[in-house]
Amino acid sequence: MTTPQRSTHRLAAASAVGLLLLAGCSSTDDTAADEPAGDTDLISAERCEANEAAGPITFLTSFGYVASVGLLDVVTAEESGMFDDLCLDVTIEPGSNNAQLVSAGTAQFAGLGSPSDVLVALDNGADISAIATYGNTPAIMLMTNPDITSLTDLEGTVAGFKGAIPPQISSMLEADGVDSSAIEWVSVGYDPTILPQGQVDSLTGYKSNEPLVLAAQGYDITQWDPADYGIESAFNTQIVNNTFAEEHPTAVEDFLRASFAAYAWINESDANLDEALSYAEARSDAGYDLELSAERWHTEVSLVEDSQPEGTMLGSQSVEQFTPEADMLVKYELVTATPDVEAAIQTQFVDALYEDGVLVWPAP
Repeated sequence: MTTPQRSTHRLAAASAVGLLLLAGCSSTDDTAADEPAGDTDLISAERCEANEAAGPITFLTSFGYVASVGLLDVVTAEESGMFDDLCLDVTIEPGSNNAQLVSAGTAQFAGLGSPSDVLVALDNGADISAIATYGNTPAIMLMTNPDITSLTDLEGTVAGFKGAIPPQISSMLEADGVDSSAIEWVSVGYDPTILPQGQVDSLTGYKSNEPLVLAAQGYDITQWDPADYGIESAFNTQIVNNTFAEEHPTAVEDFLRASFAAYAWINESDANLDEALSYAEARSDAGYDLELSAERWHTEVSLVEDSQPEGTMLGSQSVEQFTPEADMLVKYELVTATPDVEAAIQTQFVDALYEDGVLVWPAP
């Protein structure tokens, strides 16, 4: 595995999204390819000093090194030198108890699955904020075997879930007139084959994960999408430690800037995706299915792009975006108090990344 030279990444990202290069910072400098990582003249000395003052930065992945948006792009930004270009010293670690560790300052950034995860963490006293959210549609769905032809068929059956029953699923069932109390809900592990093997009659999961795994093994399942029943949700949210964000705002902004530039570069070609996946594969301690990982990435990117609200940019957040999940959390008593959505999000970092709808690279 060879790390692409930084000038190559800058050019590739520029062609992918038309990144705005500021005067005096052209990526076509003939000497750029020979610059060592971390020795950058791409940004002002003042901004570089401010970012270096943030010190070592730890990002926790949401689940190992899977090919998920908000994760693979962060890995790529680190491996390719994009963080170094912006004078950021980033280390990436597999996640566990992300909200608690970021709240405690053990890590500065992390990925969470959805706004609901952020709001529940805040309800538990976490000192964090959401700084970017990638998708604006439910990533969670319900799987059944083909013999289930209506959600009402689930009454009197066994449904598997992980952690807690997702409020998006509860809302979908209610919207279709299903009596959820007539379903036997059981907590299960991470093996989705319990569905086709008949151990459960339905199973919650993620559109970019379990259905792909089961399809790869030849199983035929039906997916029930909450979005088809009018359920609004979002997915893949990046969080930050509040104290860190207050003390090092340019580091927060440029962490997202490099991540989004890497996201654009990955999506420029299959070859770039293959290279990005090689970074994740090298970090993974377990077996890494490259073909399935590529499918996962393409699935999530499609969900992100198809659900991007008109007039907004990648990562944008709003009170309106978080409110449907906040309402579901209250309705199903998954929080102790009504969430303060406005206090849960910081929108200024993503807003600062764009000029006339174009991602500014490098930093101004």
